[in-house]
Amino acid sequence: MAYPMPSAKTLLRRGWHKKCPQCGEGPIYQGWIKLHEHCPVCHLRYLPDQGDLFGPLILLDRVVFLIPFIVLFYFRLWHPGMITFIIVGIVMTFIMVYTMPNRNGVSLAFDYYLRRQTGDLADVEEPKGE
Repeated sequence: MAYPMPSAKTLLRRGWHKKCPQCGEGPIYQGWIKLHEHCPVCHLRYLPDQGDLFGPLILLDRVVFLIPFIVLFYFRLWHPGMITFIIVGIVMTFIMVYTMPNRNGVSLAFDYYLRRQTGDLADVEEPKGE
């Protein structure tokens, strides 16, 4: 069964909610952050090569978390006291850890989008015998 290409908004929403980027129904994870090998609903293989998510995840982490702090400190737009700096650091660390599965899901959806655009997943079929 061929699936139509979802919009970018749909892909991002599916990734953030930790659902399969192709069908939007199957879970991405077994537990908190252990990735399924393929979708239990549409049988999409999530990562054909281990390490494919490293680039998009690093980019997403840098854009969302680190670049704003670098801009604030480098251009001296924010001068926090030590207590404020520690509290903000703890909160940002908590947010980075808590949203890790969601950010991984968005990275997986972005990887799916790139694979569909390059033709790697043009005609996805269910495996026979499963």
